[in-house]
Amino acid sequence: MLNFRAFAFAFAILLLTPLHAAAVSLSLNGNSADLQNDNTQAVYASDANGVPVLISAIGLPAPGGGVVTEVGVPSMMPDGRVIFGAEVQPKDANVKARWNIFIGNADAVPSHRVIPALNPKAVGGDCSPAFKGDPYPVADIDENIAFISTVPHGRDALFFYSRGKLTCMAKAGEKTTQGHEVAILSFGSEQMGNLGQVVFTGFLGDSAKPAAHHQALLVATLGRGISELAVEGEYGPNHTMYQRPFGLPAALPSPTGVMVAFTAKTPSGAALFLYSGGSMARILPTGTLTGLGPVTYLSAGRPGLMPDGTSAVLAGCTHIPAIFRLTRQRLDLRIERGQLTPFGTELESLGDPVLTASGAMFVGATDTDDHEKLYVLSPDDAFYEVGEPESIYRIAWGAAKHHSIFTGTLTVNQQGDFAYLGGR
Repeated sequence: MLNFRAFAFAFAILLLTPLHAAAVSLSLNGNSADLQNDNTQAVYASDANGVPVLISAIGLPAPGGGVVTEVGVPSMMPDGRVIFGAEVQPKDANVKARWNIFIGNADAVPSHRVIPALNPKAVGGDCSPAFKGDPYPVADIDENIAFISTVPHGRDALFFYSRGKLTCMAKAGEKTTQGHEVAILSFGSEQMGNLGQVVFTGFLGDSAKPAAHHQALLVATLGRGISELAVEGEYGPNHTMYQRPFGLPAALPSPTGVMVAFTAKTPSGAALFLYSGGSMARILPTGTLTGLGPVTYLSAGRPGLMPDGTSAVLAGCTHIPAIFRLTRQRLDLRIERGQLTPFGTELESLGDPVLTASGAMFVGATDTDDHEKLYVLSPDDAFYEVGEPESIYRIAWGAAKHHSIFTGTLTVNQQGDFAYLGGR
């Protein structure tokens, strides 16, 4: 059984304000979320034709020998490859299984589809990860890799791997540029921004006094330390106080610096925030009127985000889950519960949306037949299952490709390449 600590792609959604139990389910505590799925045992990623291909799975050989015993949550790289963590049992049964980071290429032949991401010679010294579970790695366009793990003495650390060199960008116990101590780094929250920048959430305060911790959205910059973008108890735009919990951030590089979208609770409910050009804006608070009524809750999963600042978020009006897109202060309803699928069933529960540079929206959802599917809403409003539009449901129903899909692990890059965890 997989235990996803600080699970980055929440299909079971934490709602920032109360909701009727029929809408979506939830589990998140402070700095981590635990999601479990007995059937999740394989990593799939799209090839050049947009068809999902098996990358790695429990029981398959691992690069360099040994057998994969567990697979972690994948993340798409900008070049179409997928990066993920996996636990490997070496050939010597007396050696304990250990986690490592791998890169998969769906267009490579099976024997060369997976390679190690880290040079073993780079792992050592004071900045050395002591993997105790899924590191949730992410990568940027220059193949720089970031992940959070513990170091041998047990504290959390944010690692940055570039050109064969492994660096500790941030460690628990270090101080931000504003002078506050970083007590905890949130596993699975990390996202890549501009070159040498990593956005993540954590907690500030005295590590010996957990009750006094303040949740925070942080950005670590290579050579420049850790900066605070938003801190629980402090005031943001519109004199809005940030409160716990903060949602998982979505981040993208932009000409004006890193761009970040995230949700957070506030004294009046919750809000979606956008950090761009060095300033923070509150772009969607609860209470906003829509065609479905006022927004009553916002998801704590990652929002969708485009380089021009367009964002998308799983929200709800009264008891109706829906996905809204915001473009230059214009709010559009894009998908809602009860909407018909291409197969004629109705959408029952919705996952967090992902946006691509073209404006296409990817989303995982469960229909009224209790099937978990991956869908795309194209810029011209065509709605179809992930894959080629003319072969609807080939992923789930094709005899040669039949496997279960855990839509909560959907990851998509700006070009529309996708990956997810599933069964075999």
